[in-house]
Amino acid sequence: MRGHFVDVPEGYLYFEQHGDGPDVVLLNGGLADTRMWDSTVAWLAKFARVTTWDYRDNGLSSASFGPYDEIADLLAVLDAAGVSRAVLVGSSDGGRRALGFAHRHPDRVASVCVVAGSFGEFPDPTPEEEAARVVMRTHFAEIADLLETEGIPAAAGHDVDGWCPQVTEADRRLLTGLAVANSRILTMPEAHGQELDPPVKTRFAELEPPIHVIVGKHDFQGTQLWARRIADQAPTTTLSVLPHADHMPMFSAPAAFREWLTHHAQAASYQAVSYG
Repeated sequence: MRGHFVDVPEGYLYFEQHGDGPDVVLLNGGLADTRMWDSTVAWLAKFARVTTWDYRDNGLSSASFGPYDEIADLLAVLDAAGVSRAVLVGSSDGGRRALGFAHRHPDRVASVCVVAGSFGEFPDPTPEEEAARVVMRTHFAEIADLLETEGIPAAAGHDVDGWCPQVTEADRRLLTGLAVANSRILTMPEAHGQELDPPVKTRFAELEPPIHVIVGKHDFQGTQLWARRIADQAPTTTLSVLPHADHMPMFSAPAAFREWLTHHAQAASYQAVSYG
């Protein structure tokens, strides 16, 4: 494996490729980078060509200093990596990015695997959804307070504890370290990435590729309710709920996550061969 860079307007993006076989592209959680996928790549690359990459302001990709098109960035990575069509696997905010790309470029997407997708505020929330967002707003307020009073390491640790209560201590340290390393986003007044307009969270019913959603019972209730929204609104979906997983099932329930992703990645590959 050798890392690569691709130029994009006002910056550059870092990506890696591992293995051979059908294409699978992994999209990071918001406060992580390609390293969050190391344990996944170790087994996934045995039967797939796996592309991992860093968003702007994360990992080895360039910082952003103004608005940029999130979807165009992923397209640039796919083109540079020689990926014509792939299974997209998006964790947390990566799920939002993957669905946005699938909406604009359905011809480049075999399927989308949404891992505990995060989408922010609910449009037209139910009482249950609004109550869940109150909990999330409280969590984010605590992060903001810790940033101001104790600094980035304390804020990062508290954030990981909230999202990932089921991970081992070693994985907690890994995820906290990734959050510290990618903390530029925490300190930016606003994110520069531009998504679909209107946003994909209001357009699940328009998605063409198959969507497979997984969420943990130990994740925030808001994440679980977003998983239900996708399953209820997107035309072709499956929903899997892992009883022992949290926001990062690749760490908190690795065997179940591996079984789930292997099934959907190989199923998409079989369909491409059969009908492509």
